[in-house]
Amino acid sequence: MIARLLLALLVAVVVVAGTVKVWHSLQDYNTRQITRLAETESYATRSQLVRDVEGVITALQGAQAFWSTYGQLPRQQWSSDADIEMARIPGVRTLLWDDPANQVRFARTAENPVFDFRPDENQWLGYQLLLARARQADSNTMSGPFTDSDGRPYFEIYLVNGEIAGSGRLVAIVDAQESFKHLLMDASPGYAIQVLWRDTVLYQRGQPATGIPADWVREGHIRTSLGPVWKVVHAPTADLAATFETPAIDVILLLGLIIAVLMATLTFENWRAHSRARAALRAERELAKLNKNLEQQIERRTRELANRTADLQTITDSVAHDLRNPLNSIAMNVQLFEAQNADTLSADSKTTLQRIPAAVRQMADILDRMLGLSRVAHVTFKREPLDMKRLFSEVFEDLAATEDPPPVRFDLVELPPADADRKLVRMLVMNLLSNALKYTRKKDPRHIRVDSHTQSGVTVYSVTDNGMGFDQRSAERLFEAFQRLDEARATDGIGLGLAIVARVVGRHGGRIWAEGEVGQRASFYFTLEPEPGTVAQTDL
Repeated sequence: MIARLLLALLVAVVVVAGTVKVWHSLQDYNTRQITRLAETESYATRSQLVRDVEGVITALQGAQAFWSTYGQLPRQQWSSDADIEMARIPGVRTLLWDDPANQVRFARTAENPVFDFRPDENQWLGYQLLLARARQADSNTMSGPFTDSDGRPYFEIYLVNGEIAGSGRLVAIVDAQESFKHLLMDASPGYAIQVLWRDTVLYQRGQPATGIPADWVREGHIRTSLGPVWKVVHAPTADLAATFETPAIDVILLLGLIIAVLMATLTFENWRAHSRARAALRAERELAKLNKNLEQQIERRTRELANRTADLQTITDSVAHDLRNPLNSIAMNVQLFEAQNADTLSADSKTTLQRIPAAVRQMADILDRMLGLSRVAHVTFKREPLDMKRLFSEVFEDLAATEDPPPVRFDLVELPPADADRKLVRMLVMNLLSNALKYTRKKDPRHIRVDSHTQSGVTVYSVTDNGMGFDQRSAERLFEAFQRLDEARATDGIGLGLAIVARVVGRHGGRIWAEGEVGQRASFYFTLEPEPGTVAQTDL
C-alpha cells in the first residue's frame, strides 16, 4: 500500500515538475516577446521623431529662404505657396527674421499669426535678448532647454543666413510640449513616452504602468542635425500592460496540475489492479498444485479468478471514465474562455491556447458537436441564387403543420432574391421562424411578418412576431451561445438557435441585429452580403 502511494506521488511530482518547467518557459518566452516589441516600438518612434524633427528644421529653413528671397519685395509680389508651407511648422510660438544688412525684419507670433507682420521699434525691443543670443551663433544651432513663466519647456532654434556679421538670422521659439504632441501623435499607441533634454522633461505622454519588468521600459537617444541629444523613454501604460499578461499560460499550469492528479490516481489504481491480478494468479497456482484432483475446487477458483478479472476491468473502465470527464470539463472551459475573450487576447495568447494536448483538443471537438455549430462552421460554402419568398413559405408550412392552436397569421411580402448558400440560409430561416412560433404560442392572435428593405445598397430581411418580446438592453446577448434572457426562461431551448443564425449570417459576411419590446414584439434583421467596402468572411 505504501509503495503504491509513493509511486503515485512520484508520478504526480514528475508531471507537476514538467508542467511548472513548461509554465516558466512560456512565461519567459512571453516576457522576451514583449521586450522585443517594446524595443521595436522604441526604435520606430525614435526614427520617426528624428525624421519629423528634421522636417521641422527643413520647414524653418524654407521660411528663412522665403523671407530672404521675398522680404525686400512688396507684399503683392510674395509667393502664396510659401505661406501655406510655413503654416505647417508645429509648435513654433514665435518666428523672427532679422536681416540688418537689408533692413528687413518680420515676426510671426500668436498675436500676429501672419508672415508679413513688420514690428515697430517698440515691439522689436522685446526681442533684443533673443536676437542677441542668435547673433552669438556662427552656425545653425539649437539652444535650451528653457522654461517660461508657466513652467512650460521650450527651446530656441537659430538659423544663420551666411557667414557675414550682419547677415540675416531666423529665430524660432518652439513650445516643446506642443511640438512633440504633434510629432508623436500617432507614435506607439498604448505606450507612455517621455522626451528629455539633459535633465529637463520636454514632453510626457501617458503614465507608465507600475510593477512591470524593467526590460519593458526602453530608453534611447536621438541626435538632431542642429546638435542636441535627446533621450526618449518608452514604457507601457497600465492598460497596455494588462493585455500583455495573458491568462492562457496560467490555464496551462492549472491544466497540468489537474492532469498530474489524474495520472497519480490512474497509477495508483493500476498498481492496485495489477496486485490483485498477481494475487489471483498465485492463488490459482497454489490451487492447481494442492488440488489437482478436485474439479469442484478448481472450478470455484476459476470463478474467483474470473470475478477478480471482471473487477479489474470495472476499475479500469471507471478510471478511464473519471479521466475523460475532467478532460471534457477542461476542454469546454478553455473553448468558452477563448470565445469570450477573443477581442482582448493577443495573437500569442491565442497561439498558446492552441497548444493544448491532443486529447484535450479531441474533447473540444466533441464539445463543438454537442453545441451543434459544427455544421455551420464546416459545411462547404457555395453561393447560388435563392428565391427568399419561396424559401420562407416552404419552411413556414413545414413548421406550422405541427403547431397547436391558436392559428398563426403569416404575412409574407415580396422578397428580393439572395445570392447565398442554400443549406445555411434554410437553417437560418428554420431557426428564426421556429423562434417566432415558439414565443407566440401564448398569444392570441398570433402574428408573424416577413419583410425586407434596402439600406446602404444592401437588402435587409426582417422577421417580426408579436410574442413575448425582450428587453432591448439585452439585445446583444441574444446571439451568444447558451444565453437565454429572463423573458425566455419559461420556454424550452438551450439558447443555440439565434447563435446558429448569427454564425450563418457571419459566414455570408452580413450582419444581424434585433429590436424588441417586452410583451409586445421581437424583430430580427439580417443581411446576407457584406456592406460596401467590406469583404465577406466565409470561415468562422
